[in-house]
Amino acid sequence: MNTILKIRAIIERIVLGIAAMMLCLVAVFIGMQIFFRTIGIGIDWTEEFARFSFVGVTFLGSVIAITLNKHIVIDFLAVKLPDIVRRCLLVVIHITMSGFMVVCIYGLSIIMRAARGVSSNTVMWFQMNYIFAVVMAGCFLMGFASLLRALEYAVMKKDLPPAQGA
Repeated sequence: MNTILKIRAIIERIVLGIAAMMLCLVAVFIGMQIFFRTIGIGIDWTEEFARFSFVGVTFLGSVIAITLNKHIVIDFLAVKLPDIVRRCLLVVIHITMSGFMVVCIYGLSIIMRAARGVSSNTVMWFQMNYIFAVVMAGCFLMGFASLLRALEYAVMKKDLPPAQGA
C-alpha cells in the first residue's frame, strides 16, 4: 500500500508546483496592472488573466488541501465517535466527495460543449474552455485524491486525523 502514498506524494508535488506558478502569475499580472495604471496606460487583459490564474490556484489548492488533509472541517461530533465508526465515516465522506467531483466533471463537460468557440473579452485567442479545462482538471484531481484518502483509511488503517482545534 506504499503505492498509494507514493502516488499521493507525486500528485501533491506536481499540483503544488503548478499552483505556485499560477499564484506567481496572479502577482505578476496584478503588478503589471498597477505599474501600467500609474504611468497612465490601461491594459485590460492583465486583470482578466489575474482572475483566470486565481481560479486555477483555487481549484489546485483544493487538491493540495485534500492530499494534506487540511480542508476546513467541522468535526466536534466526529472526534467523539469510536475509531472504527470514525474511520468508516471518513471513508464514506471521501467516496461521496469523489462522486460529487464526477458530477462536477459531467457538468463541466456540458458547459465546455456549450462554450466552444467563445473567447475571452480582452484577448481573442484565449478560449474560455481553457479555464473550464483547468477547473475540470482540478475536479478530477480532487476526486482522485479523495479516493486515495478513502483507500488509506479503509485499507491501510492510516492514523485518523486529529481534531482540527487540537
